[in-house]
Amino acid sequence: MLLFLISHKGFSQIGLLKQYHLNYLAINPALAGENGPFTLKGILGNQFNGSVRLNQVNQVLVLDGQLYNKGGLAFQGYRNNSGNIITTGLGFSYAKGYEIGELKLKMGANAGIFIQPNMLAANLTQRVLLHGGLGVFSSYKGVFLGVSNPMLLASRQIGEQKPFLVNGGYIFDNESIFGFNANVLYYHDIQTSRNSYDFNFKASVNNRFGIGASYRFNKLMAYGESKPTVIPFAEYKATRTMTFALSYDSSSTTETRPNTANLAVGGVFQFMVKYNSDDSGGDSWFFGKF
Repeated sequence: MLLFLISHKGFSQIGLLKQYHLNYLAINPALAGENGPFTLKGILGNQFNGSVRLNQVNQVLVLDGQLYNKGGLAFQGYRNNSGNIITTGLGFSYAKGYEIGELKLKMGANAGIFIQPNMLAANLTQRVLLHGGLGVFSSYKGVFLGVSNPMLLASRQIGEQKPFLVNGGYIFDNESIFGFNANVLYYHDIQTSRNSYDFNFKASVNNRFGIGASYRFNKLMAYGESKPTVIPFAEYKATRTMTFALSYDSSSTTETRPNTANLAVGGVFQFMVKYNSDDSGGDSWFFGKF
């Protein structure tokens, strides 16, 4: 579910999408259930504003669980106050997996709502906007490919960006001693014909320590410009059920939309806390691989 698409702002990558390296469910609903039998995940995005008090830019809450026979059901909710305009969203994803020989295939669908202000009105009023989409994710001997369009059906008032996403790469796992995930994420915005790429890498040791980075070209902005950036992150599994992660996005994006004041967003620290009820992964195919 791409709950991160914010209408009339040009800041659509700051919600879920900016933090997908900590939550791949944000880019493909077919990954519902792949966090384990039951997972509760919280992600906070904060930035320093020159004082001791942090400025909370966004918050994400994820509940993900497995159903019978490779099925998964997930909930995602977010709140974003970029530019001091609060936008919230929530939605559900369902996925079902199939094995065809050595081919692993999952198909998913999502549906949800945005609750956001009307930027064009003299007085800000809230609107509830519907959206829904589809995703497919496949894997064969470590090579994987995901295709999704979580905004396939959406209100025309949900801004400019409704990207078609393709995510492909390779997962290596040496009996839980060492593993890595290297992949590329391609975006194509159907309405503006803008394209962009991300290159992602994550390495893990003994399924306890993880470190990685995401290189992003950031070319989807409808207004203004955003330079390429590297987002480093680290992950630590402190107990059998608790995992923590920290990342930092140093990019600063300034909107130069006509007839509006420039809005700047500085570097954001992203902190994740994740609870897994079962560290075996249940019947997940990709537990701990993303």
